[in-house]
Amino acid sequence: MADSLVIRSATLDDYQGVMDIGKLYDGLDYLPVQYEKYLKRFNCYVGEIDGEIVAFHADRLVDAGVTIVNAAARVKESFQGRGILAAILKHVRDSYVNQKTVKYETMTVNNVNVHGERIKRKFTLLLERILVELIGDVGDFNPNKFESDQTAVQELTSEDLKKIFQSKDTCSRLFPGERIVPNWYPYRLLPENIPLMMDWFKFWGTKISDQSTYKTLTVTEHFHLGEMLIFKLCIYGNDVVDIQQHCLKHIQNLNLLVKMGTCTSIIVHITYSLDFQDTATFLSMFEKCGFKINDDLHHNRMLVYEREIK
Repeated sequence: MADSLVIRSATLDDYQGVMDIGKLYDGLDYLPVQYEKYLKRFNCYVGEIDGEIVAFHADRLVDAGVTIVNAAARVKESFQGRGILAAILKHVRDSYVNQKTVKYETMTVNNVNVHGERIKRKFTLLLERILVELIGDVGDFNPNKFESDQTAVQELTSEDLKKIFQSKDTCSRLFPGERIVPNWYPYRLLPENIPLMMDWFKFWGTKISDQSTYKTLTVTEHFHLGEMLIFKLCIYGNDVVDIQQHCLKHIQNLNLLVKMGTCTSIIVHITYSLDFQDTATFLSMFEKCGFKINDDLHHNRMLVYEREIK
């Protein structure tokens, strides 16, 4: 690591310097449009060498103060391999040294992450989920291919989530690894995490006929990158028919978003469990509405890692 590395809190004034670190995720980097959001909800740091911003990192405490979640980390390409990210991660851990509740550090990466081998040596793999990217032009989007029961899938409240987390049977069916991972941020199934998640994401559910047990849960988030609408959908459950109902609901939600904005293209990121077999059924629904699966996507797995630090 360069001895001249300076690590400090990021500010709004650092926006352009952070953007100049480089383009990520094949031009679909979320940080340019969510930078201010990260500053408000995460502890954000930049790494500087000789006054140049060469790295960025965000973290926050979750799980009732037990776990540090690392997010949005990046290092300028010409400075990679010099231990800069490792130095920032140590700085983050040291910042929590006086908080006795902190026990774990976690991060989520894709299966082609350049730091993958080093992460494997230091962290334990907790969970793996499949990632699919669907792409489409607004002009080709036809959401009226299907009719759906708009009342079957309901947006959940914080009380609904609390009841789900309190049910061991529901949690064991829906959440392998005892984690929920909306938009790549892993959370234990604790009521303390609910306000943190609902401040960022929307949750949707359908109940089994007795109206007490949920059989499918989905989590959504959306934002715009220029003229692109990015829609993220996390699926929890294995009931094929029920997942179809969720997909229909979200296709209709996509239609509303398209009508409200000026986007010309749509990208849908879907994550789901490794043990869900009948994926063609719900993916074909998106294809019939005008989407295509992006076969050129370099990564197709979400990997959640954790290590004990105390």
